[in-house]
Amino acid sequence: MILKNHLPHVRSKQQVATLACASALFLGGCAQWGANVLEENHAAFNTAVCQAMDSQMLLNIVRMSMDEPTQWMVVSAINVNTRVGGSLNGGVTIPSSGFVSGNTGGATTFEYTPNITMIPRQGEQLARELMAPIPVSSIESMVSASWPISWVVFLTCEQFQTVSSFDVTRGFPIHAQDQRFGRLMMLFDELQSKQLISLSLASLPVTWNQQPIPATEVNLGSVVSAKKDRSSLKMREDGTYDYISIESVPVFTIYQGIENDANGLEMLKMLELNSGPGNYRMVSVENPVPGTRVAMRTRSLAALLRLMSFGVDKFENAPPPELAIDTPEELWNRIATQSDVQSDMGLHVNAVFRVHRGAKAPSDATVSVAFRGESFWIESKDITSKEVFALARDLYDLQVKSGNEATPVLTIPVGR
Repeated sequence: MILKNHLPHVRSKQQVATLACASALFLGGCAQWGANVLEENHAAFNTAVCQAMDSQMLLNIVRMSMDEPTQWMVVSAINVNTRVGGSLNGGVTIPSSGFVSGNTGGATTFEYTPNITMIPRQGEQLARELMAPIPVSSIESMVSASWPISWVVFLTCEQFQTVSSFDVTRGFPIHAQDQRFGRLMMLFDELQSKQLISLSLASLPVTWNQQPIPATEVNLGSVVSAKKDRSSLKMREDGTYDYISIESVPVFTIYQGIENDANGLEMLKMLELNSGPGNYRMVSVENPVPGTRVAMRTRSLAALLRLMSFGVDKFENAPPPELAIDTPEELWNRIATQSDVQSDMGLHVNAVFRVHRGAKAPSDATVSVAFRGESFWIESKDITSKEVFALARDLYDLQVKSGNEATPVLTIPVGR
């Protein structure tokens, strides 16, 4: 009789204990699984997004080489779809003391499917960003990020002070008509290696008014307003004022010692700069501005990518670059010494950037894409092409905004 009265109670304890053990096993598995998913997939997603952006850039360079329109995409969402399952077996013993003992066994299974959602970018904003001149601040950023000055100027500048490079025009050869441009690239390499020149951001006083401000227009209110804007009204010797603020501006810096270097003096003369150290503010204008400024006319991002498209092989198993012009330094020398200014320099872009073409890309290619039944790729051992491609990717990220879309967030369930 007593046994019958307690059997339901015993069964209830057994069920509760079994459920508790199952829950502990399941939650423990979830926690471990979640940690593994976070550790493994954060790197996997990072790699997947990078590969997607690399492929997009290379595909559009290939399209440009064939005079076909480009198409750009942006990552809109990143998430993981999950499925959880499990099984449990074992037994428990509930003695009269009430303390539960026993063992359990089982397994939990977790499946996850990563998803990256991309949507097309198009419209006036994207067109303007691709076609607008590259800002001089972006050029400074590339050099500050350790890229050689010569590479950045070669890719982005149509003119540096009075030294012209070349135009990149659809359907026309590339003519480097100013031999000084090649020599300037050589001088940049030489002087940067000696740490006699650099591009950087510097805090400089900037005068905003073109004409002196009369003393009658300066009062306590205007002085206080200027201080709120982190600026000041500075009095001139004649009693008029200048409106000055301290700004971080991109500068071309000439360091002490350049006056004792023959190549340094040659560069200063070529660029019509003072024969000594100093900071020259970089400005995007057509003609040189007297004083402490360096004038640059930059090309657009679309023109930069078109320049790179000249490095795409024209056919499968195309020959390598000429042995005498297969490095950036040799290309600078070719421009500096060429006697025929009408020669097509586009034929030698593969000295700094080459895209191979064939039936199938090698498995170790840095980046590869398929287009119109052929494969195009950058070889893993081609260090120069890899670096120029990375430089172009960085410039694209600086130039093209993400639009009105929110920044994609990677969502991974990690358990509790």
